Amino acid sequence: MALPTPSTGPPDISFFRLDPRLQGLETHIVYVGIPDKDGNRSWWNLWGPNSGIQGCQLAPKVAGLMHVPFDQLVSEGAYQIGATHERTIWKKREIGIKVMIGVGDPDTIFRYRMVEQRWWASWSATEDGYIGVYTRTHGWRFIRVRLGATPPNMFDLDPAAMDNNYMEWDMTAVAVDPYWRKRIEHATWINDGDEDGGIPSTPWDQLEELIEDILEGLFPGISNLLPGVHIGEGNLVIPNRGTEPIWPKFLVSSPGRTWIQDGPGGRMVELPLLHPGDGVVLVDTDPQARTLTASSDPVDPLFYRIARNSQLLDFILHDITNAGLPVWRRFEDRFSVPWPAKTVNRIKVQHSQGGGSVTALMPQKYSMAFS
Repeated sequence: MALPTPSTGPPDISFFRLDPRLQGLETHIVYVGIPDKDGNRSWWNLWGPNSGIQGCQLAPKVAGLMHVPFDQLVSEGAYQIGATHERTIWKKREIGIKVMIGVGDPDTIFRYRMVEQRWWASWSATEDGYIGVYTRTHGWRFIRVRLGATPPNMFDLDPAAMDNNYMEWDMTAVAVDPYWRKRIEHATWINDGDEDGGIPSTPWDQLEELIEDILEGLFPGISNLLPGVHIGEGNLVIPNRGTEPIWPKFLVSSPGRTWIQDGPGGRMVELPLLHPGDGVVLVDTDPQARTLTASSDPVDPLFYRIARNSQLLDFILHDITNAGLPVWRRFEDRFSVPWPAKTVNRIKVQHSQGGGSVTALMPQKYSMAFS
């Protein structure tokens, strides 16, 4: 018997000849429920691989997964041809689904009742769960949702009558933030002297000596101890892979002074002087949010209140005398330019303290579940 002749051609490396489980081309839709009393969230495979394994499954039609709802606000005049566009109003997202409860074989009345109970315990009108969509081309994207309205369905019969153990519900999930999200990208820069600017010449311990001099009524050497004379400078390289421009957030260490670039090619926004009591400060560049939040807002001791009442001290040491105020009250500037979509951004930052750090947090925001 002759042995088979070994193949001399190249092996078949076609992706589409792989097992479908390895290809992973199915759309996968899941729901992650609200936390239970122990803080755990239930997981429901509603469409795609393992769909219905927990006893629930989606009907084939779903509304609201793709485009962000919006209205065009226009004005029209009696003698105007057409209209004038005023602005675009981006609205909440409403996702309409039909859920089939009691799928699976075999299904008993006990399993059906327990699945029904677990499903509704996973939803709330006051707390958010998550709908997640996976595609091989775009990966996972999630959106926060809660129950938008009472399901309108009526029982024709008891769902468990005649051993049916099955019910369909028309549900509306509402997302006040209409955008899909992915994991936040982050990058950190530390002022270690390796980049432009180097380690500053005015560390915080010298500023503390300056405060002691003020308390003693002594002023020699003040001009040599002012902060920010020499600062460290670096770049945070971080991607925005989303489809929408983003207002990033930053975590800034204290003490010292920090500058952060406002958008591509923009100016450097100067943050207030931070002292050790501020801890880590969150900087939110979104104009609609509170810009500065300290992890530990300092108290306003008597010395700072007296010092602020002195015109001389306020003129010479404005930042130091304001250190007793919450950090957000010491900031009078603003950010005005977001970072663009689908780009790798290089954000310039500066920190006046040796070892000081700035961490950028870049949310990833998408208008559709996939595309």
